[in-house]
Amino acid sequence: ERQSVIKAQGEDLAKEVGGRVLWTEDLLTEVTFLVEYPTALIGSFDPEYLVLPSDVIVTPMKDHQRYFPVANQEGELLPYFIAVRNGTADHLDVVRIGNENVLKARLADARFFFEEDQKATLAERVQRLQHIVFQENLGTLYDKTERIMALAKFLAEQVGLDEMATSFVQRAAFLAKADLTTNMVNEFPELQGVMGREYALLSGEHASVAQAIAEQYLPRFAGDELPATLSGALLALSDKMDTIVGSFGAGLIPTGSEDPYGLRRLATGCINIILDQE
Repeated sequence: ERQSVIKAQGEDLAKEVGGRVLWTEDLLTEVTFLVEYPTALIGSFDPEYLVLPSDVIVTPMKDHQRYFPVANQEGELLPYFIAVRNGTADHLDVVRIGNENVLKARLADARFFFEEDQKATLAERVQRLQHIVFQENLGTLYDKTERIMALAKFLAEQVGLDEMATSFVQRAAFLAKADLTTNMVNEFPELQGVMGREYALLSGEHASVAQAIAEQYLPRFAGDELPATLSGALLALSDKMDTIVGSFGAGLIPTGSEDPYGLRRLATGCINIILDQE
């Protein structure tokens, strides 16, 4: 009953500004169980933030504030959000202002990070991976990058990619982890890969390279989407296989109750990618 109230109120509020709510099942379920007496409200933010990539706006909204984004009929973000307060509609304007101020601060941070990050291209950031440890027995993220590049080249040859497509896969492998050195991913870790794609495009990389970077972490959980491109699939396989084999080699083998590096999930991801790509 609470969930239906939230959805009905949210949709009515979004219609008032010519939009629709971008519901996600997991967030809707979470919000439903966070409140006892739900009252939805619509807040707004400065339209100038819409120049940021949509993921940069939606992530702090959903993952940090439990807000639902509002989009137009074409799916483009509008400068509004739906929040759900626990309680009646009394003093709702005060609650709205509070929510707007919190989001404003987060979006201001995101814009600052986005602008700062672009002062170095992704390719220029790769060297910085030499200072980030991947796993104490497996070296740095730079070491991992070199292994992924070799694996990706090998897999590309196995599936018969032509020279150009192989070069795209290798380039994506070279840049794959570079976004882990950015302010944006440091602040919003859930944007790893996503920001890699955005910064790759802004750095003038080929679209195939950028898309593969975004798809390298897929699937992230059971039922998640799989890489849509062959380049992305090969990069995702290379990354996951390196972690699995490296971890086993370092003696980090899952037991009945412990799997701290999520190796079972990575292995299942490999199987699903291979089946999906036939």
